[in-house]
Amino acid sequence: MNQHESRKVAMQAAYLANQDPEYTAEEVEAKTVATLDLKELSAYSKTLIEGVIAKREELEQDLESYLKNGWHLNRVNQITVAIMEVALYEIKYSDEIEPKAAVNEALNLCDEFADPKSKPFVNGMLANFIK
Repeated sequence: MNQHESRKVAMQAAYLANQDPEYTAEEVEAKTVATLDLKELSAYSKTLIEGVIAKREELEQDLESYLKNGWHLNRVNQITVAIMEVALYEIKYSDEIEPKAAVNEALNLCDEFADPKSKPFVNGMLANFIK
């Protein structure tokens, strides 16, 4: 599984994890493998899933800090949130990918999974974290 595929699996796992914040990383990983009918998760998918779940509160606070006044992430499409969480985790914590490339990958995931109107939103939100 290449990095893009690993990222796609991690985004779907982040979406699943956001449906029930009580899920542990292990539960999310098991449910993701079963739901996507995978033999196993790639090492990079596991790293992203575990990292996003461990840092979820921080990632959500960071993202919310750039939302318009009065807006919260619970008003944003949950697929879009999952895409941004994975990308922001990569921007902040991954040595595997350059921050600008993480944004580009997030935009690719938008093309595959999100409403076309979300792409400029995701680009604008994640641009706030690129130095």
